[in-house]
Amino acid sequence: MANKSASIRRGPQPESTLQNSRSTTGDEPVGLMLCGGLTLVLLLMRFFSVAESADRGETLWMVSFWLVALFLWVIVSWKSSCPISTPGWFGMGVALLAGGHVVSALIVVVTIGDKRAAINLAWEWIGVATGWFLLRQQCQFFLFRRELLAGLIAAGASIAGLGLYQHYVEFPSIAAKYGPMFDRLKVADPVEAAIIRNELVKEEIPVEGPSLTLFEKRLRDSREPIGFFALANNLGGFLSVCFILTVSVATSLWKSSDRTKWRRMVFWIAILILLSWCLLLTKSRTAWIGTAIGLCLQVLLTRNIKLTGMNWRLVLAVTVFLSVAGLGLGRFGGLDKQVLTEAPKSLQYRLQYWSATLPMIRDHFVFGVGPGQFRWNYLLYKLPEASEEISDPHNLLLDVAANAGLTAVLGLLTIVLFLSKTAVDLRHAAEISESFDRPLMLYFVLCFVGMTWVIFLFTGADDRLLILLPLAATLFWVIRRGLPLVYANSPEIALGWVSAAFGLLAHLCGAGGIGMPAICLLLMALIAAADGSRLGMAKCSGSPGFGNTAILGTVSFALFIAIFVTGIRPVSIANEKLFAGDQLVRRGMLDAADHEYMAAEAADRWSAEATRRRAELAYRRTQSDRFHSNDSFQTAVGLMRDVKLRDPTSFRDDVRLGAWWIERWYSTKDAKDAEEAVAAYERVWARYPTNASLMAELAFARNSAGFRDSAKEVARQSLQQDAINHERGHIDRYLTDQIRIRLESLLDSPKE
Repeated sequence: MANKSASIRRGPQPESTLQNSRSTTGDEPVGLMLCGGLTLVLLLMRFFSVAESADRGETLWMVSFWLVALFLWVIVSWKSSCPISTPGWFGMGVALLAGGHVVSALIVVVTIGDKRAAINLAWEWIGVATGWFLLRQQCQFFLFRRELLAGLIAAGASIAGLGLYQHYVEFPSIAAKYGPMFDRLKVADPVEAAIIRNELVKEEIPVEGPSLTLFEKRLRDSREPIGFFALANNLGGFLSVCFILTVSVATSLWKSSDRTKWRRMVFWIAILILLSWCLLLTKSRTAWIGTAIGLCLQVLLTRNIKLTGMNWRLVLAVTVFLSVAGLGLGRFGGLDKQVLTEAPKSLQYRLQYWSATLPMIRDHFVFGVGPGQFRWNYLLYKLPEASEEISDPHNLLLDVAANAGLTAVLGLLTIVLFLSKTAVDLRHAAEISESFDRPLMLYFVLCFVGMTWVIFLFTGADDRLLILLPLAATLFWVIRRGLPLVYANSPEIALGWVSAAFGLLAHLCGAGGIGMPAICLLLMALIAAADGSRLGMAKCSGSPGFGNTAILGTVSFALFIAIFVTGIRPVSIANEKLFAGDQLVRRGMLDAADHEYMAAEAADRWSAEATRRRAELAYRRTQSDRFHSNDSFQTAVGLMRDVKLRDPTSFRDDVRLGAWWIERWYSTKDAKDAEEAVAAYERVWARYPTNASLMAELAFARNSAGFRDSAKEVARQSLQQDAINHERGHIDRYLTDQIRIRLESLLDSPKE
């Protein structure tokens, strides 16, 4: 293809870098293009998977592919004589951030905590660091940065389309299907209620307690799109990045002298409308703020700012944003006034999260509580007026400090500091010579997406992927064809990477997600692209050296073997055996199910789930003979205590132990059984001191054991906590009328 001139501004660079920039054409070797295509597909696939399942090991296969990509890149770069780019201060920050989490996870493994979650998330952070390294190497090339830009916008637009479908079609149909079932459940007789509960259980829908109340409330009142994420906030952060990058493309095109720019602008405005509409429907106020900050920052960073220049940029972004908002408010009803009026309440909730997290950080200042351990530790510090049992503190700095301690915090601060320096450097001009526009990477990306689609087709993956992946690939091809290098390498897009990164960071200051591989890798990609824009084009001449190649190749191969042995193999075997055991339980074959659970237990020694299910199975047996068999009951209790040894920070297993002992007491009336129940519920109270329902269970257990005075004291505290829940409107935390009556009767009973 003909050469295209690409003039772009660059920050201060070493003389050697400038010489390379002036002498190279940016013609990336074919092998590196192949690795670049694989890197891009691995990054984008993160946004089409369930990012919140990382602690369960369901995305470890993605980490293994990152390690394979690293190994291939090492070989190709050595063959192509392309030297390894020094990571610099950004690399140091990423190493501290990821390394801090890995060290904290290893501490959990050798001490106490959910060891399986910790080791799975440690591998995810190694995957993030590997992804950063590969993105850093590839983003030296104009061609890859252009493909990355097109890929992110295509993924964002296709997932935004899914979000609109969820809001207007999928979620209303689910509410129409299950809403009447919930209404009927409240008035049905026992036989009909059992039938309804069985139907709901088949769909993995909660059928009792606070979980049922919360699910029903969200089903009826919430239509926020979530894409492939579990929360609308996370989707909002992703769409915010895509929106800012799309604005940077539109502004670059607007400034050009291309005669076809008006036709192109129609396409980009359509993409902006799609992204902004779905972003608005998420009702993610933090994502809206992040978008506004990113757009304003892009304007302020532009060199030689004139008032007129600032105005048209703001008009382009704000007009589209507000016009779509007005359309939604006035016609489609996707938004309501509560989005704004409840903003103070949302801020109040976050202040509660942060206030409870700070003492946790103080108590675990150096290493944090470990990846995947936040929720169970947070409950110990949760304020009485708070409701949610959150899994992260909804603030990136507190999240990193609580989970990984001081080292990771220093890494995060290093990244932010040098991202700021990059933003300043990008304001200064430096000419770079022209670059060849080669379509090979486009073909590689489409080929990898096609192979992924075929794999998903034959492995029974999410049906939505079978539609969205071809759609995203087609959109990627269209965007890539309409994005010449003269636009893709413009100053507006170079600053767009920085602005999108700061917008995402602003969003994460009030929302969770920095610990999610998808969100963290998105941040790494933006930083790598911004740093690549600052440094200019790479020149593949010379050699990376046999020593560096051997070290990186050996490390990547060793890590691949290690993740297979400690992660992929035990998790996959255990999950297979657990599934087989569950199927046998449904068929009533309890002995065969126990055998499968034992196999799962042997396959994964770091997970407590198989032992937990064996304990439940043993208790089911002792229930069937009305507690006449003491051996079966002691087996169940012994297994649950083994679970506690593996996962002592969780309160849920002590809740089950307490329920078992008190149910046995109803049958035996033995005071020792009630005392065992009291001991279990007291351990629960020590781990979760602000749960009214669990306090009520402790009060009843103490009363059964004959400790009337202490039972009344706990009953009084339970009712006080319930009053706080009613005052704050935490409907999912209300005590049932039956439990309140029992507690009040306990308080009115005569003293000992």
